Amino acid sequence: MPHLTRTALWQTALFTVLSMLAFATNAIVCRWALDGQLIDPVSFTNLRLGSAAAMLFLVMGWMSRFQAKHAATLTQTRHGSWRSAVYLFIYAITFSYGYVAISTANGALILAVVVQLTMIGYAVRQGERLHKAEWIGVGLALLGLLYLMYPKLSTPSWWGLVMVVISSYTWAMYSLHGRQSKNPLRDTAFNFYRTLPMVALATLFSLLWLPNLHLSAEGIALALFSGAVTSGLGYILWYKALTQLSSSMASASQLSVPLLAAAGASWLLAEPVTLRFIVSALLMLGGIGLVIHGRNQHRKTALRQSAASAKT
Repeated sequence: MPHLTRTALWQTALFTVLSMLAFATNAIVCRWALDGQLIDPVSFTNLRLGSAAAMLFLVMGWMSRFQAKHAATLTQTRHGSWRSAVYLFIYAITFSYGYVAISTANGALILAVVVQLTMIGYAVRQGERLHKAEWIGVGLALLGLLYLMYPKLSTPSWWGLVMVVISSYTWAMYSLHGRQSKNPLRDTAFNFYRTLPMVALATLFSLLWLPNLHLSAEGIALALFSGAVTSGLGYILWYKALTQLSSSMASASQLSVPLLAAAGASWLLAEPVTLRFIVSALLMLGGIGLVIHGRNQHRKTALRQSAASAKT
């Protein structure tokens, strides 16, 4: 992580905290709208994606007006990709269907851990090697996931688990695919924009074949809030923070989302924080934390060895 002044350090910390709060709030809002049957999952997803795209383009337009240099840079970068848009749409629609059947705390916990495990698996597939501490961490995370679902696969919900795992995997792939982006804000805005044809198809499909479509003013408001604020503005804050965070710090900070979501859901939705959730969270988040720590130490060792060999 680059050296930061005190002002920049506090700014980065603020952006990180606010973005984690936004992501946790998004899980709460989604559960609030869908579990309360204020809106159906397809309509929620469509409104969320559309309002997020609108918010991101509004912010980009504001930035281009007041930052001429930034605007010039924007014209030189790509405009997202259809592959990323497909990942984004699948993530959003399965996220919505998952939160019909699974609690806020469990959903946020599974999402955070599966995303991290997917990224670890991708790194191993690319040839990176894990040492003993990292393998122990992965094992603990998987043990925590198994304990959360055992002994009844209907508790919290087999269907909810499948939907959240698919959502987590596609979000991880979306993140990995966009890792090389030179302008994440612009690419994300265009990725949301590219989901609109998928939104139109999903709407047509739901009108023709899904009989349980329902909308309410409160449900629409929650979907728009989820898209424009907790998704759109949340991503903007997160991208601002990422410019000053190391990869290990970025990964570690995301582990706070399930805990924030659990606390918020307990307060706002009266969802109980069970002993099973607490034990699972300790195993899963502790395991991923161990992996992050091990990978960070491994990188430091590799850098020291590289620097030593360069001197000789």
